[in-house]
Amino acid sequence: MKLHLLSGFLGSGKTTAIQQACAILMQQGTRVGVITNDQGIKLVDSKFFKNLDIPGRQVINGCFCCNYNELNNNIESLIEENHPDIIFAESVGTCTDIVATVMKPLLNYRSDTEVTVSTFADARLLYMLLIGNSGSFDSSVTYIYFKQLEEAGIIIVNKVDLMNKEDLSILTSRMNEQYGHKKVIFQNSLDATSFAQWLQALNESSMTNKLSSLDIDYTIYGAGEAKLAWLDQELEILSTAHSASKNAADLVNLIYQKIAANHYSIGHLKFLLNEKTKISFTSTTRNEIKIDGEDHPSSSATLLINARVQTEPDILSILVLKAIEEIKIRSGCTILVNSLSAFQPGFPKPTYRIAD
Repeated sequence: MKLHLLSGFLGSGKTTAIQQACAILMQQGTRVGVITNDQGIKLVDSKFFKNLDIPGRQVINGCFCCNYNELNNNIESLIEENHPDIIFAESVGTCTDIVATVMKPLLNYRSDTEVTVSTFADARLLYMLLIGNSGSFDSSVTYIYFKQLEEAGIIIVNKVDLMNKEDLSILTSRMNEQYGHKKVIFQNSLDATSFAQWLQALNESSMTNKLSSLDIDYTIYGAGEAKLAWLDQELEILSTAHSASKNAADLVNLIYQKIAANHYSIGHLKFLLNEKTKISFTSTTRNEIKIDGEDHPSSSATLLINARVQTEPDILSILVLKAIEEIKIRSGCTILVNSLSAFQPGFPKPTYRIAD
């Protein structure tokens, strides 16, 4: 069996890449499974994959490295129940040091499993941090970002279709200079021809045993994770005017507007509308989003929110609450909060760590 570990900062497109890969592989008759991962417990991505009928499991309340035994149990569960040929395991976007804490333990304790490590990077954010020397994330957060690239077996510079040709050319040259010793792929995950490069690289990858454990400062790593507020919230919108989906869509964009207006850096801002429509914002988003289905008449709608934003949890909670109250007043709808969790991640404490 093959297990493909995906790392990369929040909003880099890991989930979309897995979705595309699974669609292609399942068409070819390959059995697949997905393991999602987050510091929270209510995950947009887990429900998204379930809606696509892709066999999945989740590791919650911490990253793979700090919940290695749970990761291993989920691998076993997928093997026993779904018999996958390939498992994609998507680590939380603030996780790094996975070579030492996840890949090497897997190779040690699961000798029958081939493991690869791919690190995804949003081309626009990568350009801002690597070339523009700009960006509003704290230095401890960008420390995590570059450590992810440092330990990668394969680097996927993703969303290249969203860059202009001149900036992409500059970024390509810099990546070849700085990471030319690695396999670097420039990719649009929504284009089949472009995407095929990554699948081919996974099939050909022979770099696993050559990957080195990071030289990493866990004090800075932990501080970087603690700079981000996590908010998970489940809402139900009720509308006598049969505009519940539109009210939910308006709320999605209003939450984004309020975060942007306060200049809080977005790791990722994910929403799942009616358990099927996924909406995503990142630090490079500049406009509101037109949401599929928002104009369909509906008396009720559900909305799951996963927000990872550089601020304090209480501040983020209040901001979302204000957006909810504003939509209620504006539309006359009722919005019920079915669950809410807002917190900062704890200090990373890996179950295992195998140094070189």
